[in-house]
Amino acid sequence: MDYIIGWKKDKWLVVCCCMMTVLVLLLSSGYVYMTMHKVTRYQVFAGTELIGAVSDKTVVSDWLKKKREEAATMYPTVQTGLLIDPIHYLEQREYKAAFDNEQVLRALESKVKIQTKGVQVVIDGQPLGYVKDAAAVNRLFDLYKSKYVQQAEEQDGLLLKSVEFVQQIQLVTKELKPGDIDDNGELLKRIETGGVQPVQYIVQRGDCISCIAYKFHISQKTIYDNNPSIKSTVIRVGDVLNLTVLQPLLTVKTVTERAETVEVPYDTQYIDDPEMKAGNKETVTDGESGLKEVHYLTTRINGELVDEARSDEALLKPAKQAVVRKGTKVIPGVGTGVFAWPVYRAKLTSEYGRRWGSFHPGTDMVSEQSGILASDHGKVAFAGWKTGYGNCVIIDHQNGYSTLYGHMSKIVAAEGELVQKGEKIGIMGQTGNATGVHLHFEVRKGEKQLNPLTYLAKADD
Repeated sequence: MDYIIGWKKDKWLVVCCCMMTVLVLLLSSGYVYMTMHKVTRYQVFAGTELIGAVSDKTVVSDWLKKKREEAATMYPTVQTGLLIDPIHYLEQREYKAAFDNEQVLRALESKVKIQTKGVQVVIDGQPLGYVKDAAAVNRLFDLYKSKYVQQAEEQDGLLLKSVEFVQQIQLVTKELKPGDIDDNGELLKRIETGGVQPVQYIVQRGDCISCIAYKFHISQKTIYDNNPSIKSTVIRVGDVLNLTVLQPLLTVKTVTERAETVEVPYDTQYIDDPEMKAGNKETVTDGESGLKEVHYLTTRINGELVDEARSDEALLKPAKQAVVRKGTKVIPGVGTGVFAWPVYRAKLTSEYGRRWGSFHPGTDMVSEQSGILASDHGKVAFAGWKTGYGNCVIIDHQNGYSTLYGHMSKIVAAEGELVQKGEKIGIMGQTGNATGVHLHFEVRKGEKQLNPLTYLAKADD
């Protein structure tokens, strides 16, 4: 009996477990089914406005991309964009969620507008015109710069350091219509001329280059530059001259760099030698010039040279100093071979060479002081009157050279006397064939008359 009662209780327990198992299986199957039939959709918003739902965000992004491409194709001369409120999405995943791609695209189509923009070029606050974008501006400016860049490279060297405009340039992005964009050729012409109208002039009888320049308030250079066919001052009646004075809106500044190899002179060290006759020299060590590379920066404004300056230099090879022994021994009556000016602060009145149809064998000079000085050590070989020279002194320097001093008013030195360089030998006058008070000075080697300035210049070195 107890056994039967126990079994009945276990039977109900088994039935309940089976029913629970079936229920769990049914619920699980339903969950799996709903999960498998869930759909992801994206709610599309333009700003805060709900437009609709799409199956994927690429539906809208691809459509926007296509619209942008269509706008760019439709208006190639301007920048294009789409005017529409910011697009954002809300992702949803629901059982058999609904979406309508076409409806969303139609709604967006009704809201989007094509925007066209361009760039206004402003030079020193003055509008020039409109172009598509910054790239178009760069192409325009590069075209304008090109002739000055080429000119600078050809004239100054190969390395272009910089090219820039002097004026301040602004690029202002503005909304505009495609028809507002200016033609590049017209803009280039406007930059080059400044809007100045051509001026032509027909040469009349009595005209000349300077007369026309004065009449039109322009330079003669402008006339020659504008009319390369004019090679001289000769113009003919009926010639048509271009007198246009261009006023470019942009000034191009170019800076080029060139390098030159320059010789570096060597120094000379002199060593006094008391045993060597004064005026003589002997080279102990030969000097040798060095080399350096010098860089120059050349600045041009619209092709015209305005500045050239040394920018840098580098020593390539140092100079080698020369060493020279210089004699200091003075022998009475013997010249040093180095001639000093025979008057104080000489002013030349006539030089050595052809004069008045004949040969002038010396150099004439005057001075604020009347004293005449021996040009070098020597012995007075002649002191007296000499035809043509008047009162005259000749000094034999006993080294192959002699000097002559003519037209003196008074002779101080005596024939046979030993004189020192710089010693007074007479007073300036106009004796002999002379048209005024002055000194006639000659340098001779043997019997040959030489150009005194060649030797006096050495005395100044």
